[in-house]
Amino acid sequence: DLAQAYEQALKNDPQWAATTNQYLAEKEKEQLSYGALLPTVGFSGSVSYNKVEPESIPSYDYTGRQLAIQARQGLYRADLWKAYEKAKILTSVAEADYRYKQQEQVLRVSEAYFNVLRAQETLSSAKTEEAALKRQLEQAQKRFDVGLIAKTDVFEAQAQLDAAVAARISQEVGLASSQEALAGIIGSDAGQLSTLRDDFIVTPPQPNNADEWVKLAHEKNPQLATARFNQQVAEKAVEEQRAGYRPTIDFVAAISDRDNGNSPLSSQNSQAISAGIEMQWPIYTGGRTGSAIKQASYGRDAARDQVTSVTRQLTTQARTAFLNVSADSYRVAARQQAVKSAEAALAATKAGYDVGTRNIVDVLLAERNVYAAKRDYANSRYDYVINTVKLRASSGQLGEMDIKELNG
Repeated sequence: DLAQAYEQALKNDPQWAATTNQYLAEKEKEQLSYGALLPTVGFSGSVSYNKVEPESIPSYDYTGRQLAIQARQGLYRADLWKAYEKAKILTSVAEADYRYKQQEQVLRVSEAYFNVLRAQETLSSAKTEEAALKRQLEQAQKRFDVGLIAKTDVFEAQAQLDAAVAARISQEVGLASSQEALAGIIGSDAGQLSTLRDDFIVTPPQPNNADEWVKLAHEKNPQLATARFNQQVAEKAVEEQRAGYRPTIDFVAAISDRDNGNSPLSSQNSQAISAGIEMQWPIYTGGRTGSAIKQASYGRDAARDQVTSVTRQLTTQARTAFLNVSADSYRVAARQQAVKSAEAALAATKAGYDVGTRNIVDVLLAERNVYAAKRDYANSRYDYVINTVKLRASSGQLGEMDIKELNG
C-alpha cells in the first residue's frame, strides 16, 4: 500500500538519502563557527643541525631542539561572533529546507504511486473497450454475411478496433513507465498495489476559502521560511564583513623549551613562559573590506527580493491548488453521472441499431463515449487526490500523517 511504499522510499531512495546527508552536513556549520570562538591550543617542535664558522674561535656544530605549546583565546573578535550568529541562522535555513524536501518526498512518492494506479485503470478500460469493439466487429461481419448491412459498416468497425488496439498498446507502455518510476524511488518492484476505494468521500477543501489557504501558506510553508531565513543570513553577512574594519584582540600564552646541545651557546638554553594580550587592527587592505561589504549588501538585497518572489509564487500556488481541488470535488460527481448517462445512451443506441433506426457508426461512437467517460471519471478521482496533496503542500501542512490518511 501507499504507506509501505513511502517507508521503502525513505530507506532505498538515493535522492532522499542525498537530501538527508546534505541536511546533516549543513547543520555542522553552526558547530564549526562556534569552535572558532573557543580557545585553541597548539604544539610545535623543531630539530635543526647548525654549523657555525666564526672568525675569532674555531668552527663548531650542534643540534638544536625547541618545543613549545601555545594557547590562544579571542577576547574581541567581532568577525567570528557575526559568523557564528550567521551560522545559527543557517541551521534554521537547513531545517526549513529539510521540511520542504520532506514535503516534496511525500508528494513525489504519492504521485508515483497514484500514477501507477491511474495507468492500471486506464489500461483496464482500454482492454475492455478493445474487447467490446471486437464483439461489434464480429456482429457487424455476421450481419454483413446475411446481407443486413453494407460492407462499409464492417470497415468502420474494423477501423475503430484498430484504433483501440493502438491505444491499448500505448497504455501498456505508459503503465510500464509508471511502474519503473515508482520502482526507482522505492528500490524494487512494487508488485500489486492497493487501489482507491470506490466509496471514498470526495469533499471540497476545508477551509473552503482561498484566502485562508493563502494565509496558511504565508505562515507555514517551509519554502517561504527558507527564503526569510536566507534574508537574515544575508543581513548577518553584511555585519560580518563590516567587522573587518574592527580590531581583533586575543589572549596568548605560551611555554617553550630550547636546547642548543653541546654548542658554546649551551649556556643560552632556556625555558620560557609568556602570557599577554595581542591586538591586530587592519589599517589598509587594498579596498577588499569595502568591496566585500558591497558584495554582501547586494546579496542582502537579492535575498529580500527572493522573499517577495516566493511569497507571490506561493500565493498563486495556493489559490490555484484550492481552485483545482474545489473543481475536482464537483467534477468527480459530474464524471460519475456522465458514465451513467453514456451507458444509457449506448443501450438506447444499440436498441435503435437492432430495429434499424441507428447505424453502426452511432453504436461505435456511443461505445467509445462510454469508455471515454469512464477514463475521465477515473482521472478525476486521481486528480482530486493528487491536487489535495498539492494543496496541503502549498500551505506547508503536508507530512507523514497525510500518507497515513491517504493510505486509508
